[in-house]
Amino acid sequence: MSEPKPHDRIDDVIHQRTRLAIMAALAAVESLDFTELKADLALTDGNLSTHASALERAGYVKVTKTFRGKKPLTTLAMTPKGRKALASYVEALQNILDKAR
Repeated sequence: MSEPKPHDRIDDVIHQRTRLAIMAALAAVESLDFTELKADLALTDGNLSTHASALERAGYVKVTKTFRGKKPLTTLAMTPKGRKALASYVEALQNILDKAR
């Protein structure tokens, strides 16, 4: 049995560009609120919601809905599983780039 090729280790959930941008934004912080993340990434409510749901289904982010006063507040945070998946994704990309040199 042969060893998997670096491109075989690319996580398709993370590899989609909007989800990669979400993961990258969350990697540097404990959590971000939905409105802040939407503005930072120039996404629509629906677009961010769809991609956040895909990441949540994979177990990579946790979406929490609370209230700040009487206003609803949705926050996103990367899970430990998500941090591990992102690190593996970055390593796989680095291996591909190293082979391209």
